[in-house]
Amino acid sequence: MKKQNAIDALMSDINELRPVHRFSRALWHFSPQWFLIPQGSGVISLILHQLHYQFGALPILAKIVWIYTIALLGIFLILCTLRISLYPHHVSHELRTNVLESSCLSSISITFTAIIEMASLQYGTSAGLAVYVLWWITNALALIAVVGIPYIQLKLRPPGIEHIPPSVLLPFIAALTAGAAGGVICNSTNISARLKVPVIIVSYLQVGTGLALAIAFAAIVLFHHFTHSNHTPDKVYQDMIICGPFGQGGFALQVLGSVVQDGTFASYNRGSFLTAAAATPIGYVSQWAGLLSWGFGTFWWCFALGVYANCAVQLGKIMDSEAFHVWSTALLLLLVVMNIWITVLTVKGIVTGRVLGLENGWSRGLTGDKQA
Repeated sequence: MKKQNAIDALMSDINELRPVHRFSRALWHFSPQWFLIPQGSGVISLILHQLHYQFGALPILAKIVWIYTIALLGIFLILCTLRISLYPHHVSHELRTNVLESSCLSSISITFTAIIEMASLQYGTSAGLAVYVLWWITNALALIAVVGIPYIQLKLRPPGIEHIPPSVLLPFIAALTAGAAGGVICNSTNISARLKVPVIIVSYLQVGTGLALAIAFAAIVLFHHFTHSNHTPDKVYQDMIICGPFGQGGFALQVLGSVVQDGTFASYNRGSFLTAAAATPIGYVSQWAGLLSWGFGTFWWCFALGVYANCAVQLGKIMDSEAFHVWSTALLLLLVVMNIWITVLTVKGIVTGRVLGLENGWSRGLTGDKQA
């Protein structure tokens, strides 16, 4: 009872400190969930760049979406920093009590990694070393996300599977994205085998961490779905996240397998593992495991097309399969349509102020707004 009273008192203090000005109120409501937007556009830029059926304008379009992603990430980071600076107690309270808010911090790492991947694909031959250094930075961010965020959630959230929503998988996607980026960088840059091998090993470690944890937590989420029929309608969209680890994990395993087979281990040639003899079985097993992971992601493909489509593009490459080329193209078109529609609705929500907590709009300010 004393603990509950203390929490109620804290919430009362926080409510009293809520900003009155409409722009400050909008900043108050600017949660890490907004980073999901550049995360999605970053994936689209990668798919556009790597799609099998290329035409003249597609590389340009991919670069435009990439620049758009960079701009969005920069703007959102500035707004997030302002929010933390102006309302540290409110942000701290949200991160401690809202699983979705803390999990979505992983989207910063995921988006940054996608930006680096795209830079590697475009400028890997001329700026390979710079991309290599940036990958280690994003790898550190992913490690912080996959270890730190679940630890905080485990310590601060109440017990019970009902408190484990699908959004808890986002930190694992950060680790898998870093692993996938490691394979892309080794495949598209001109760095030496001595630099590539540590990236490959660490990338496989990230994939192992992310996939194993994703399988464990996905089982808990599925069990909760099958044992509870009273799902909250406004939280159903979180089920889209479940496809993420398995689509991204499948892509990571495929691209890393390709890098291993391309001669990196043979050039390094040390010990009994990092050799040409070991490269062939490791590469094939990795690509086969990637296919299995993509197969599980297929179960959720209608909910989360982004990483699923990226994995389909890579499968088309390693199999030289026309069916996968056509399927990945169809997925991309559907993904683009969905992204445009979501963007239109988001812009509409910003203009009306509803997605930023301004229930009565920007012009009337806070006087009649609902308390969040």
